[in-house]
This record gives sequence, structure tokens and C-alpha cells, in this order.
Amino acid sequence: MNAGTRSFTASIGPHAPYGFCKRKTVKPRIARQAIQDNTAMQSEQIQILEDIFQTITQSESPQQTLDALVKMVACRLKIDVCSVYIYNRQENRLALKATYGLAPESVGEIEMALSEGLTGLAIEEMKPVFVVDPAGHPRFKYYARSGEEKYKTFLGLPLIYHRRVLGVLVIQTISENRIKEDDIPVFTNIASQISATVAYTGLLADYAGPVTPESRALREQDEPGERLKYLKGEPVSERVAKGVAYYIQENIDFEQVFRSYAADPAKEMQRIESAFKQADRQIKDVLRLSRGVTDQEMSIVDAHLMFLNDPGLKQKIAAVVEDGMSAEYALKQAIMSYVDMFRKMEDAYLSERAADVLDIGRRVLGYLVGITDDPEQAFTQPTIIVASDISPVDLLAVRQPNLKGVALARGGKTSHTVILAKSLEIPIVIGVEGLLNKVRQNDYIVLDGASGLVFVNPEPDIREEYEKRDADDEKAIIRLESIRDLPAETLDGKAIRMGANIGLLSDMALVKKYGADHVGLYRTEFPFLLRNAFPTEEEQTFLYEKMVKSAEGRRVTIRTFDVGGDKFLSYLDYPREDNPFLGWRSIRVSLELEDEFSTQIRAILRASAHGRVNILFPMITSVEEIRMVSTLLEKGKKELDDRGVAYDRNIQSGIMIEVPSAVFILERLLEYVDFISIGTNDLIQYLLAVDRNNKKVATRYNALHPSVIGMIREIVDKCRKNHKFVSICGEAAANLDNLLLYTGMGTDAVSMNPSSIPLAKQFVRSIRRSDAKKALEAVGEMADASEIARFLAEFRSKLL
Repeated sequence: MNAGTRSFTASIGPHAPYGFCKRKTVKPRIARQAIQDNTAMQSEQIQILEDIFQTITQSESPQQTLDALVKMVACRLKIDVCSVYIYNRQENRLALKATYGLAPESVGEIEMALSEGLTGLAIEEMKPVFVVDPAGHPRFKYYARSGEEKYKTFLGLPLIYHRRVLGVLVIQTISENRIKEDDIPVFTNIASQISATVAYTGLLADYAGPVTPESRALREQDEPGERLKYLKGEPVSERVAKGVAYYIQENIDFEQVFRSYAADPAKEMQRIESAFKQADRQIKDVLRLSRGVTDQEMSIVDAHLMFLNDPGLKQKIAAVVEDGMSAEYALKQAIMSYVDMFRKMEDAYLSERAADVLDIGRRVLGYLVGITDDPEQAFTQPTIIVASDISPVDLLAVRQPNLKGVALARGGKTSHTVILAKSLEIPIVIGVEGLLNKVRQNDYIVLDGASGLVFVNPEPDIREEYEKRDADDEKAIIRLESIRDLPAETLDGKAIRMGANIGLLSDMALVKKYGADHVGLYRTEFPFLLRNAFPTEEEQTFLYEKMVKSAEGRRVTIRTFDVGGDKFLSYLDYPREDNPFLGWRSIRVSLELEDEFSTQIRAILRASAHGRVNILFPMITSVEEIRMVSTLLEKGKKELDDRGVAYDRNIQSGIMIEVPSAVFILERLLEYVDFISIGTNDLIQYLLAVDRNNKKVATRYNALHPSVIGMIREIVDKCRKNHKFVSICGEAAANLDNLLLYTGMGTDAVSMNPSSIPLAKQFVRSIRRSDAKKALEAVGEMADASEIARFLAEFRSKLL
């Protein structure tokens, strides 16, 4: 077979993720035949990684090292071109520093901005870029005399070490079939090893240039034009925080763990057991020392402990140890198998559980290698934590009065850290681009959790603006405090009940703090999502009872579990769906899982004996569904009667109107329920065919769309006609333009995030319903949302 056309798979063997470490002179015996069979095929790859280290240690200069590296990789893997481009951070450019295969004179001549060429694309996307026929790609940049126009494949791999971008490794071949996408993991592993050894040996020092007063000032200034700007992240809270930046000490990572052997498997398992016990003890110590942690906040950490003590995890580790591997490498293999499994899941919540698994693995790894320092820093001034990511355990460990906010380079909206931070009312911004490059220890940070903006050492005018906002907020808090316990009633006597939407027991403190008169929606999914099995009737009853008792007489509307769509249970076998929001979700799941659904209904009924409780069923779309629900509710009451268990026999039941089809049969549905809750988040999404989480179309998600206003008005009118209580639930209710219209419609209640209630209450108390009705009639004649928005902004300005 010709070397130019021979497949990479055939020449190097399977693509298992092996790394490199120093090995003993005498190899240990490996028991399993499978390992013996694979050793020959894997030895070539392992030898490459060993040669990388030897090349670096034997070279006399960085340039000699790079030249030797690219030649060695190209010859070993029988590829036509191997090149290394070095990233100049100050100038944001890439320069060719070594190549085997391209014209030698190209070194020092080929240089490009990061936005140019396929090479820059690898850093822009921070992942491998593989292109067949690169000359036809719109990002292809041709350099005369380089000779690269003849190559038919291009593979660019970012060289990254501890989140620091070092450059790009580029592989090119003449034959289209020489390398394929399946080969990328092998090259990625080699690039990772090159990155680690290059960074460790200070290989890039020669490319930094001589240190002069001018160059030192430029580096310290770090692109002054950009320093005056802000960094952009994803907002997941509503508050602003100010303070000095403090970097959380990064945990040791699995990127630093490579394939290594151990002669005594029993000893390795003893080390594993010891490390697991120490990690378990450390997490429990954090919980013990964290004051005021609620049961549900504690359940976030319990989820970590649950995985830490999962027998399946240790079985995976033991299997690798028995094959002669070290404890560190066995831990890596087991942890990364779980991480890969979670990351492949399309559901956002489950995909983000990969971060939890990594955190647990890193903790155990730290104890294996002797890194046991726990975060116990006492902050003496207002502080903003800066990190690539932070676990819920570490967030609890550093919680203190001077912790004002958190800025993360990574993270997800539904991560446990975000959920916990919001529960603790700590402003947080996630996914901040450039955070770890632009922010230094003790920089002054203004973190705007509502917009996702992070200002680094901002100019005086920006500081003054946020200080002014702080002063205005303080005045508003004082003003709103005076009406906290007053009803939301218009000047002409129309009362609108103000409800809070919550998901954690700790949120009840916010219900009281912000003056909600009831809980309009208690989402019960969270306890289901945290566990590895459905919670029992006793577990649910205990939780719901605590929620109801802590409400101190306020009515609590408990919604049955609403899973599917973007919230999946790891222990439930879901079908693979192209459109999960249109598939097996919400009440459809509940009705198929009749036993589990009935268990939850009984638990809610039992909790109703301890306070004022409503039971709410989500996403009802047909009379058949509400009949089935009503039957199960009556069955649950009878079962409790038979057991002699107390419950509120007059408990009110309701349904959420979230699907447009339900509006057209609403009067038939009303025969079976006591109240209606309009779920604006999903109703708008379904009515307008817009995924509110899709940035490409999110701007089309608009509560002021004429069809949305018309449909909500129709629901309210039908409820009033049939003497049924109606509440409008969701963040649309917190918008003052929408609230004006909902007041005009005559809704009985609105329900929103607790922190939005004071402003909404103040607004209702400052207007007349008669004026709100005039606004409603006027917008009914308007054609589009932008026209409606302009009108309402002007209308409100005249009212207030």
C-alpha cells in the first residue's frame, strides 16, 4: 500500500486516549489477554509521545526543539506536512515558527491575524478544524512559494495549556484519504502532550522578545484599548457586584495525568480508597462549616457525595487497576468515561452534570497526588471570585460577607453552581469571554449580573454610573420597603395578588423579603433532578411540608413535576427526540408514569394538612388529560382516607395553560378545575414558534406580539366569565408594559421571580385600572410589537 494513501488507522492502530509519562525500566506483567493483544498496535503512539519528551530534553534551543518536533511527528505518522504556529497574544497574530513539508523559507514569512486563514479558525473555535480540499474553503489563505496549495487535507489543532493559548499544530496531506475525522482524537492527544511539555520547559520564552521598559509597559498594560472595554458573559442573575478580583486556586487537572503502570494493584486500590474517603470527608466538612444551608442547597452537595460513593465508579477504576495501571490513570479513565457520556447528552441540564463529575474526580485526584489545600481564604474587602469554573462545594467553602460576586469563564445556566449562587443571592456571570486573559489578581471588577457585562478596572465615569445606580437602588429599597406588606391594589381599587415563582426551599426567604403574598408556582422538578431515583412518598411529603410550613400562612401552589423538554431525569429512559419540546414531556410523562405520579399527588395532599396548598398540573392540552388527572387526584384522596392520613379535603386544583390548543377548549377544561395559571414562557414559545433559548431567533420571542396579547386576553376573559381564578405566571408578568395590559384585562394575580415583586407592586399601586383598560383597547388596534412597545412606553410615562 502506498504511504500516501494508506489510512492513518491502519498505520497506527485504534484511537484510545493514551498519554505519556516516564516509565520504569522493567514493565510490569499485565494479566489480561486483551491488553497483550492491543499493546503492539498502541506502542507506536506511545513511542511518539516518549519521543516528544526526549526531543525537548535533548535540544539545545527552542527553535531546534520545534524543528525536531515537527519532523519527528511527520515521519512517525507518515504525513506530508507538520507545522507549528506560535500565538502572539500582544498582537493577536499567528506566525509560522517550524515546519516539515512546507518550503523552509516560509518560516518567518508566513504570519496572519487570528481572523485570517484556517489556522486562526482553530483558535477562534478552540477546537480541531478538519477540512478536505482546504483551497476551496472560504477561510483558506494562500501564501506564495509555501507550496501548500497541493495539499488536500488540513487539520489544525489548538495548542493549549491550562487555558493559555500557545499556538496551533497543523497537519496536511497530499491524499484526501490519508487522514479522516476519526483520526482527530489521536492528533488531539499528541497536540495536548506537545502543549504540556512546551509550556513546562518554557519553550516559548525566546519568542516573547527582549524585555525592555517599553515592552514591559506594553505587556503590563495588556492592550490598553481593550482594557477600557468590558467583557461579555451570559447573565444568570439580576444584581450588580463590585470588588477586587480573587483567583480561586485551580485544582490539578486530568490533562496532567498520562498512562502509567503500577506493579501492585492492591496497593493502588488502597490509595484510591484513601483518596475517596478524604474527598468525602472534605465535602462533609464544608457542609458542616457552612451555616444557614437549606435542605435543598445541601442536596446539591449531596449529589456530589452520591456519585463519590457510587459502587459503579469504583468498579470502573478497579477494572483498569487490575490491568496493571496506576491509580491516577485508572481514575482518569473512569471519570472521563462518565464525562464523555454526559457531554454527549443533548439535554442542557444533564450535559452540565459533566462538570460535577469532573469536580469530584479532581478532588480525588488531588488527594492521590498530595494536593490537599482547601479554600479557606478570608476576604478582607469586597471580592469577586474569578475562575474558569467553581464547584458548588467550593462556593459554599468561600461564602462569607465580603464575597460579592462570581465571574466564570465556563459554566452553564442550569449548573448546580449557578442554582446555588442564585439561591444565596450571589451575583454571577458565566461564560465570560477573555476572562482569564484580561483579569488579574486584585483588579477592580464591576460585575453586572443582569446584562452579563464584566468591567475590569473601569474608568471613573463607569464606576460613578454604577455608584449612582447603587444609590438609586438603596432609595428604591427604602421606598419599596414601606409597601412590602401592603396589597398590590390600583388607585381605583382593583387588587392583584403578587405571587413568587420558586424552586428551592431557601427561596422562601426571598418570598418574605420581597413581599409576595403567596407562592404562585413552586417547581418540584429540582429534587427529582438531583437524585438517581424517584424520591419516595415520605421524602416528598417531608419536603413539601417544610415548604408549606415555612410559608407562614401564605398559599403555596405546588406544580407536579414538569420534566422533559430541557429538563431530563438521568434515571428515566427517554426516547431520542428531534423536537423534545414537542415530545414526551410534562404531563405526558406523568400520566405514563402513573405510579410515580400518584406518589407525588399523595405527597402534595399530605402537605396540604399543614397549610394552604393548591395543586397545579402543567401543560394540559386536552379534556382527556384533565379527566385522567382528576381521576388520579380522587384516587389519591381515597387512598389517604383508607390509611387515615389527614389532608385538606377542599384543596384547589388547577392547570397551566401553556399550549395554544388548550385555549380553544378552555371552557370545557374549566369544568374540571378551580383555577388557571397562564404559563407565559411556554405559551409565547409555542404560539410564535420561537425557541427562547436559541440566540438566532430569541429576538422574535416577544410578549407584546399582538397574537400573544390577544390570546392571553381571551384566556382571562373566559376565566372571568366562568368565575375561575386566573393568574399570569412567568417573567412576562414582571415587565411593566405587560403588567399594565394584564391589569387592564382584569387578571386576579401575577407570579414572577421574587426580586421582581417590589417594583411590580409599586407600579400597580400607582396606576388606575381604568387607564390600563384604555391602554389595552388601544393596543388591540395595533399591528406589530414594536408599535405596541412605543405606545406603551409613552403611555406609562404620562401615567407616572
